[in-house]
Amino acid sequence: MKATEQDNRAFSEILSAAVSGNNDALVQLILMYRPLIDGLSVTDGGINEDLRQELLIHLIKKIKTFSI
Repeated sequence: MKATEQDNRAFSEILSAAVSGNNDALVQLILMYRPLIDGLSVTDGGINEDLRQELLIHLIKKIKTFSI
């Protein structure tokens, strides 16, 4: 099995666990996407903590609605 296939399988397992309510898996996803979330939270040259928090809240709520 190729490394990318293993990575895809591992991601799918983490995502499925997070959707099912596994908080540890949810934390893993947040950590995986933290650089993206932080990048989207930048305003006026720095991270806007309120925006970052809103993005995280939205992510957490929406993950529970994913259908896999």
